[in-house]
Amino acid sequence: MRKFVVFGCAAALVLFASASAFAGGSKEQGNAAGGQIVLATNNAPEGNGIAQALRQWGQMKGIKVEIVDAPYSNIYEKEVLDLSQGTGLYDIVLLDDPWFTQFAENKWLTNLTPYFTAMGQGGLSSDFIDKSQAICKYPYASGLIYAFPAVGNAQMFFFRKDILAQYNLPTGPATWDDVYNVGKKISDSGGGNLYGYALRGQQGNPVVADFMPLFWSFGAKMFSDDFTQVTLNTPQALNAVNFLAKLVSIAPPGSASFDADQLAQYELEGNVAMMINWPAFAASFSDPTKSKVVGKVGYSAIPSEATIGSSEIGNWLAAIPAAAKNKQGAFDFLQWATSASEQKDMALKFGNPPTRKSVFADADLLAQPQFSYFPVLAQAMGNSTPRPRIANWNEVENTFGIYLSKVVAGTMSPQDALAGAQTDITALMKKAGYIK
Repeated sequence: MRKFVVFGCAAALVLFASASAFAGGSKEQGNAAGGQIVLATNNAPEGNGIAQALRQWGQMKGIKVEIVDAPYSNIYEKEVLDLSQGTGLYDIVLLDDPWFTQFAENKWLTNLTPYFTAMGQGGLSSDFIDKSQAICKYPYASGLIYAFPAVGNAQMFFFRKDILAQYNLPTGPATWDDVYNVGKKISDSGGGNLYGYALRGQQGNPVVADFMPLFWSFGAKMFSDDFTQVTLNTPQALNAVNFLAKLVSIAPPGSASFDADQLAQYELEGNVAMMINWPAFAASFSDPTKSKVVGKVGYSAIPSEATIGSSEIGNWLAAIPAAAKNKQGAFDFLQWATSASEQKDMALKFGNPPTRKSVFADADLLAQPQFSYFPVLAQAMGNSTPRPRIANWNEVENTFGIYLSKVVAGTMSPQDALAGAQTDITALMKKAGYIK
């Protein structure tokens, strides 16, 4: 078994984890007859929805509930500190999908199969989208179940329907060549106020997440299937990075510092025609208090090129730590919180996309403008690709992101960026034990 070493000095970490876990947390009191459930979650809409559901559950069941919330990067640190030491501070952890392999591979999570068996169930409901179920299993798709798919997420292609209709693309571009060719015409005639394409170029996760659908569309892969080789030194990878550099030429200046929020703002102001982004921003484009493009934004699948386009999936997963003190209570809550009725409620209250097919098809939701993107998102999740299922993905992503951001900034050539990434990521994979 590979060991992905994250921290040293165990005694100090236990103290730090104990202190930080309760900083900023809040207790919702009930009588103690039903035990206690402690949730660690990010303080964003997807996490807030799960937290509110737990509060409701606690009131119904008469149990103590504690919510430990923090921003994205901080909640990852808190969860790693607790789970790696087995201190059992949390009964439920909300995980971003790319963290899952690290947690499962290090045996930090509870195998949920016995709990499903005890209820006479074979596993996760078939109502969950297949790709959402696959990322809850270790090994990927074929292994044991270690999480529930709590909140749906996969990238979509956003485009201005009114503008692309002028170029005979009313339903969006089919290929990346379409994106560039039409985007160049839009930028050339936009006078610096309208750009053909916007991209995330910020180092680390932003640029890598934005780039991977393009990378896959060109037939490129980062690793061999068994992760024993880094495969960035290929013609397909070079074609993809060369195309990224072309997209920069039709994008707003300063793209090397952009994250998803900047892209959404360009779209809200009506200054960009096309981009890849996450569905969390979709509702704001239909809000006249925020958007200058109400009714003008369309959604489609990722464009194709050498292969069929594929979105990057990024569900939020809810898991039970191996050292959790109330595993049965946590499992019972997650069964309820990820039910169709609760996912519909979280969509209405928090805008959280579901992971269940039936909720994506719910007539009440589809009748509301803010959920008009649901059919495209359901298709995107069904045709999505996960980030590589390796325990050290955070390190690999950060390294790849540094090189890609330099390409976006124009300070490094695609050839040099790929050569540097090939060398550095190979070293990381050897350190983690994937490459001998």
